Amino acid sequence: MTVRRLTVEDDPQPATLLLQRFFREEGFTTADATIASNLRAMLTLEHCAVLLADEQGLATGVATVSMDFGIEFGWSAELGDLYVLPEHRGKGIARALIAEAEAWLRGMGAAGYQVTVTPHGADADLRRFYLSLGFAAEGRELLYRTL
Repeated sequence: MTVRRLTVEDDPQPATLLLQRFFREEGFTTADATIASNLRAMLTLEHCAVLLADEQGLATGVATVSMDFGIEFGWSAELGDLYVLPEHRGKGIARALIAEAEAWLRGMGAAGYQVTVTPHGADADLRRFYLSLGFAAEGRELLYRTL
C-alpha cells in the first residue's frame, strides 16, 4: 500500500469517487459536482492536502486536511475527511493516511490538528478509534453557521 499527497497534476477522479461515496454513506446532502469542484480547488491550495491510499492500483482510502492560522496555536489544522472502502478496513489504511497527514502537518509547522466525529461516525465507533490514536476531547464544542 502507498499513501501520497495528490497534486494538481494528478487525476482527481479516484479521490473524488471515494469522497462522494463517503458523503453519501454519512448522509450528507452535498452534491457530487460540489465535492468534485471543491476537491479540484483543494488541490491548488498550499495549506490543504488530499491524501490517497492505493493498493496495487486501486484507490482504497482518502483523507483531506486543511490548515488554519490563529492566535492560540499559530498553524493548526482539521482532518476534514477520512474514508476507507469498507472491504479494505482493518488493514491499517486509515492509520497510514493519518500518519501521512501528520508528517505533512509537521512539515508545514502545524502545532496540532483536530477531527470532528459526526453522529454516524460515533455510531460506527470512530470516537474510540480516534481516542486510540491520541486524540482527546478538550471540552470545546464546535458550532456551525451556514452563510
